[in-house]
Amino acid sequence: SFIAGAGAAGAGVASAFITGLQFPSVASAAGVDYKSVSADIADAIKKNPDWGPTLVRLAWHSSGTYDKMSKTGGSGMGTIRFKEELAHGGNAGLAVTAVKYMEPIYGKYAGDGLSYADLYTLAGVTAIKSMGG
Repeated sequence: SFIAGAGAAGAGVASAFITGLQFPSVASAAGVDYKSVSADIADAIKKNPDWGPTLVRLAWHSSGTYDKMSKTGGSGMGTIRFKEELAHGGNAGLAVTAVKYMEPIYGKYAGDGLSYADLYTLAGVTAIKSMGG
């Protein structure tokens, strides 16, 4: 898979900030053209170079709660976009920057099955690549 190196973007359970959500089992979104999604992210970064580091931060904060022992946390379903997680001090500013930046791209590919978790993780990977990493 194109984003396998990013580490199971859709795996995990929602952060403790979000309760009562049900998550489907991890499955590949076969209808999503991840190369096109990545190209759109790269184009956005090319037009707005300061987005790169912000998208890396989004990917980290979305995934950084993963606990290997309990197999909980992580990107889940991209729950970082919810106000409960965005209210955490460490996520300050992400609502008006990275989360907002990715909405048009999500809207373009959501009908194909793109998840927020995959988008945010792929945004981080694409940002690192676009900055020469």
